[in-house]
Amino acid sequence: MRLTKAALAVSAVFLAPTAANAAVIGSLGGGTGTFATLSSAGLDGGTVATLSGGTVYASDRPFADMPEGTIFGGTFLAAGPLAGQPARLSFGSALSYLSFLWGSPDTYNRLTVFTNQGSYDYTVDSLDFAVRNGNQAFSQYVQFAASAGEAITGISFTNEPARDAFESANFNYTLATAAVPEPATWAMMLLGFAMIGAAARYRRRGVAVTYA
Repeated sequence: MRLTKAALAVSAVFLAPTAANAAVIGSLGGGTGTFATLSSAGLDGGTVATLSGGTVYASDRPFADMPEGTIFGGTFLAAGPLAGQPARLSFGSALSYLSFLWGSPDTYNRLTVFTNQGSYDYTVDSLDFAVRNGNQAFSQYVQFAASAGEAITGISFTNEPARDAFESANFNYTLATAAVPEPATWAMMLLGFAMIGAAARYRRRGVAVTYA
């Protein structure tokens, strides 16, 4: 029995992704592929992501301008105290990749990416934007890629301190898929299964006891 438990423990350790190896990498770039439609329901009518907070607009507002460039579907998301409240997109299925257009970036913008293992905070400074003063004539695509063992489950937009709005548009995503184990992991898995088989054979070698 001890051998069986040990084998199961070994298998569990090598089957499960380690938190130390998991991460979400944020960088400038993206903006390619098919964009999701954006509405008050969320992305693609709420089937990909549901929206809570914030407001979806189709034209400029005194506190929020449509991001510079070609906007897919003609709508953008504004998040900020003057637009209602911070906005959050919650994904129905976890993602391995997400990108969007960040409009008029400034140092008040705060972005949080939520995953199955925690959360990550980003600013225009941490992502090294070239323009960080809220210039309404400038927009920048950003992208976030999850490593094996981690998947993106949501994203939120807010401002600290309260100052105008955080605008975004042109969302592109890739659904997460099951990770394929590396060769070393396969080897340890096979070793674990072999130990389980050996333990099963050992249990079958019972000694018959005869009672008088």
